[in-house]
Amino acid sequence: MFKSKACFKYYWSVMGKIRVGVIGCGGIASGTHVPNYLKLQDVSVVACADIDESRARDFAKRFNIPAYYKDYRDMLDKENLDAVSVCTPNVAHKDPSIAAMKAGAHVLVEKPMAASLKDAAEMWETSKKTNRILIVGFQTRFSPSIVLLRNVVASGELGSVYYARALHLRRWGIPPSPTFIDVKLSGGGALLDIGCYAVDTAMYVLGFPEPKTVTGVTYARFGKNKKYAEMGCWGSKWKPEEFQVEDMAVGFVRFENGLSMMVETSWASYINSSGVFNLVLLGDEGGAQMDPPEIYKGLELEELKRQAYGPLNLAAKPIDHLPNVDIYYMRIANFIESVKLGKPLFSPADEGIKVQAILDAIYKSAALNREVEVEKPWKS
Repeated sequence: MFKSKACFKYYWSVMGKIRVGVIGCGGIASGTHVPNYLKLQDVSVVACADIDESRARDFAKRFNIPAYYKDYRDMLDKENLDAVSVCTPNVAHKDPSIAAMKAGAHVLVEKPMAASLKDAAEMWETSKKTNRILIVGFQTRFSPSIVLLRNVVASGELGSVYYARALHLRRWGIPPSPTFIDVKLSGGGALLDIGCYAVDTAMYVLGFPEPKTVTGVTYARFGKNKKYAEMGCWGSKWKPEEFQVEDMAVGFVRFENGLSMMVETSWASYINSSGVFNLVLLGDEGGAQMDPPEIYKGLELEELKRQAYGPLNLAAKPIDHLPNVDIYYMRIANFIESVKLGKPLFSPADEGIKVQAILDAIYKSAALNREVEVEKPWKS
């Protein structure tokens, strides 16, 4: 084992570039993974794989990748890979991630961690057994407003946070691809696709409290409606009978420490904007929200009296001038740095499995129409 970061860097400088493979050659791989790998001088994307061989071939040609494969297992057997990006549909996260770790590669898997808690637990266990890094690709962890809010909570400025609202809502944004609306490929709908960001953001900001119970409800009021299916979204239509997932989910989570949290997510809803991604926190010494980033103080009686006949605005600390950060580049750069150091620098599987447990519990509660306990593989 190397004793310092300098030793790791010396090793990679001697041994050459970090060899990266990509499994799944769709839009997320071509839009955010490979372009950012190519910005790093100590990285070489040497192979890619996709079940659609022509897509893998075109992908390799586009990015000047030396080798392409139809079967990712062939790629793992023939290429000596240090790191792998898994960019497959949700239900296909588990097998390639496990295979890559068993082949000796560290893994960056797209969000959500998996299509189910069972799959996520197998991935997490494999990471521990193989001593390979498994990072869930929540690039939102690098958003300045999220980092700021996490620091505010950790500083104690809000006191004890007892309630949170985690929101990721779209007015209209149903992905028409089968990889999103066919449950056999997606594992779920809006909750898994974008609700996972809401849950991960809240858990990250709050320091990953232990979830206890969940009450969940799901809806499919738009995706299964012929009128909206015919209207289509993002240039494509779908058949209502092929829409097998939810377009909205709501969850109420209770935590062991007394905290409670409401989760709301939708692909389609009559809200007053094109979309909302926000986290609202209430503590006994103050409140805060992520977008726009603000901290709320001053609930003292005299302050309320002064504002009794005017606009009530207790935003004591509006936060301006946050830096612009390319969160997708940061995701890839930090994954590679994690590979060099031999430890995850963000969004490790230890945290991803807790996010997955909450998502799973929301689905389970919705199906059973009652409150359920959150399963905790990390405690078994």
